[in-house]
Amino acid sequence: MGSLKRYIILSTLSFLVLQMLHLIYRRQVDLIKDSTETTIEEIVNTFVVAVEAKDVYTYGHSERVSQYAVALASSLPDYREQDLKRLRLSGLLHDVGKINVPEHILMKKGRLLEKEYETVKTHSTSGAQMIERMSRLQRLKAGVLYHHERWDGTGYPLGLKGRDISLDARVLAIADAFDAMTTTRSYRQGIKFEEAFYRLELAKGTQFDPWLIESLKDVKNRFREIYDGLECGRK
Repeated sequence: MGSLKRYIILSTLSFLVLQMLHLIYRRQVDLIKDSTETTIEEIVNTFVVAVEAKDVYTYGHSERVSQYAVALASSLPDYREQDLKRLRLSGLLHDVGKINVPEHILMKKGRLLEKEYETVKTHSTSGAQMIERMSRLQRLKAGVLYHHERWDGTGYPLGLKGRDISLDARVLAIADAFDAMTTTRSYRQGIKFEEAFYRLELAKGTQFDPWLIESLKDVKNRFREIYDGLECGRK
């Protein structure tokens, strides 16, 4: 019986030690994960501040686009928690390439010349090139690079069409357009909520994914809350 008791005690102790080691390991993994996510947030926020410092008319734009995008994506079966986190960060960074666009073009009062517009269009490519150099941000590349592609294939930079465009980019395209329409810029006044929503619906199947435009109906109230809640920050 003595040997059996020792065996039971040792087995129990071994089990408890293994459980303790597992808990310690999980805690270390969680700490590393938390630290990594904090670092990513800091990097993203630094980029956002840099973009908004250069272009006063986009102040708050990145945050609003991010919120609209997450609101829409939250209603879709394709997005889980980690996907929503990725989309939120992609929204914050979607215009990061504008850091490389000359200020006199970004701040120009009046319509851009064709050559100036071509320069602005480079922001999606240059933004993607900036973040792909950072391993922790590479998963955000698709949203940054393709958010100006159009469902009908007439967008940029690659002229992708339909579902060849990543879902993140298709969601961001809607969020970006909505906020751009409702925000006053140096060359035009922003339009009201209902008019902007109506224009999104008109572009169903041409500029925007028709399935996503249909899904907008489920989150219209959430869009309204974001629009009203951030009204004070809209220039």
